[in-house]
Parts: sequence; C-alpha cells; structure tokens
Amino acid sequence: MIRSKCFPIKQTARRKALFVLVTMVIFACLGFVTTLAAGRPLELGLSNAILIGFGVGLFEEFYVQSKRGRWLRNMHPLRSIPVYIGVIILFYIASAHLTRALLGRLDDLPTLYRRLPYGIAFFTIFSLVGVLMVRVIHFIGLENLFHLTVGTYHRPVRERKMLLFLDINGSTAMGERLGALSMRSLVSKFLSDLSAPITDHSGEIYLYKGDGLIAIWNWAAGADQDNILRSVDSMFSAIERQRASYDKLFGVAPGFRIGIHGGDVIVSEQGDTKRSIGIYGDAINIAARMEEVARTHNARCIVSKVVVEALANRDRMREIGEETVKGISTSIRVYEYQPNLELRPMSA
Repeated sequence: MIRSKCFPIKQTARRKALFVLVTMVIFACLGFVTTLAAGRPLELGLSNAILIGFGVGLFEEFYVQSKRGRWLRNMHPLRSIPVYIGVIILFYIASAHLTRALLGRLDDLPTLYRRLPYGIAFFTIFSLVGVLMVRVIHFIGLENLFHLTVGTYHRPVRERKMLLFLDINGSTAMGERLGALSMRSLVSKFLSDLSAPITDHSGEIYLYKGDGLIAIWNWAAGADQDNILRSVDSMFSAIERQRASYDKLFGVAPGFRIGIHGGDVIVSEQGDTKRSIGIYGDAINIAARMEEVARTHNARCIVSKVVVEALANRDRMREIGEETVKGISTSIRVYEYQPNLELRPMSA
C-alpha cells in the first residue's frame, strides 16, 4: 500500500525535477554565451546563470503552473512576460550576490553595483530569450519537444497504448446558457483541474478538443497499479471538490463522461510547416466510441474488455454487453466503471 501511494508522487516529482534541470541547462547555455560576449569571468557568469535557471524552474513549476499562479497564466503574454522578467531580475540580483559569496569573490561587488544598470538592461534581453524558451517547452510539452528534436517518431512506430476520451455533459446547452466567454472560462478551469489527476498517474494529455481532452498511457504504465482507473477516480473527485467553486463562478458544476480503450497504435510525426506527434489506428477510434457509449448509457466511465482484462481491480466494474463500432467488424464488450468520488488530492 505504501508503494501504491508513493508511486504517483514520485512520477510528479520526476517530471518537475526534469523541467527544472532543463531550465538550468537553458540558462547555463545563455549565460555561457553572454558571459563570453561581455568579457566577464566565466565561473561567475555560469554559476550565476545556473542559479537563475534553478530559481526560474522552481518558480515556473511550483508557482506559475500551480493554482496560485493561474492569474499569471491567464494574463495576456505581452503583460505576463514583463512580470516574469521582473521576477527573474530579482533572481539575478540575489544570485549575483550568492555566487560571489560562494566563490569568495565579494571584492567584485563594487564592480557589480557599478555595472548594474547596464547589467539589468543586458539581462532583460537574456531573460526574454529564456522565458520564451520555457514557454515553448510548456506549450509543446517536454516529452513532445524531445521526441520531435531527436526524431523518435520521424518514421512511424507501433506502440501499445491505453487511450482515454473525455467530454463535458450537455456542453452545447451549457454554452448557450452561460455565453461564449463564460463557457470558455469554465472549460479552461475544468481542463486545468483535470491535468494533475492525469499526469500524477503516469498519463499524458495528448490533445485538448473543444470541451474535452484525449489522454494516453503507455500500456504497462496504465495497467501498473491500475493507474488509469486511479486517474479516473482522481478526476471525478477533483471536480467534486471544486463543485462549490464552479457554482459560485458559473452557477453550474460540469459533469463529464469518459471512454477508455487500448491497443496497438501507430505514432508518427505529422504536418509540414507545423510539426506535431499524431496517433493513428483502430484503438483511438474505438476509444472515441467508448465515450459515446458512456453518453448512451448515462454512465460516468465506460471501459472496453481489453483494458479491463489488463487491470487488477475490477470491484467497481459492471458488464454492460456488446457494442458495435462503425468500421470494425467485431463487436466490443464493454463495462461501466463507477469512480470513487471521495479521494483526497495527493501532495506532489
């Protein structure tokens, strides 16, 4: 049981630590170039840049991407970037002092103060490049950026995945009642609230689609300790805990339905001027059909037999029967899964 509770925490910590490390590398590279260009001591410039990268990584992962930092994420980029750069400049001043203290170079402080106006102006440009790179990583996703860079899926690769389709119930009527802007705000909060329950349980958000999303798991990761079902439990309990907040902000709390299927898929780069990683195959079409079955049966979550057989805990599974899928010659046996709505959030 201890391992079961700790595993998702380790996954989250690993993702955050990797992002912080990448941010440190980005700022170290920028620091190396700018230090050489400025003709300053390399040990000071590199140490300073690494400390700044460490601070920026922590700030991004534990504040900006948290609920407390939602105000900054929702701000227009032309307004949020100056705020972000201001924070980084504070890191710059603090790290400049700390670096000199650690390296025994306090005698260099008068030079630092004398050059500070020039240094801050120069560092603002440095910071802008760093912030834009961090933003690109969060926009594309660290794993996707890595795969696109090294060409993992330049040629099609067959992989075994579990796929989860999710949609808001009655979104059309809800949007008509709330209006476009309020509906957009509700969907934005909804998708944000569901992100952590997916990534905390080894999943990855493949695609946001209107008022829903598609999430994917490597087959072994989704089956291990029933991660995909634990993610479903966490998603429903997360929205349940936020019900009062939704009622206050929008006058309604969104309900949603989930369909899950899995199998072999083809993963490949797609596009030309804009590249991304696409998933193809019958499995993704059947997963979409499972979400439709959930709507038909007024169920919270529908799971196909092939996924159910890979999971250990079937206590809250109820067999529904056979369902046909357009374009698939054989019918699919499906089960209704009843989520646990009383889970408490895990600390990262």
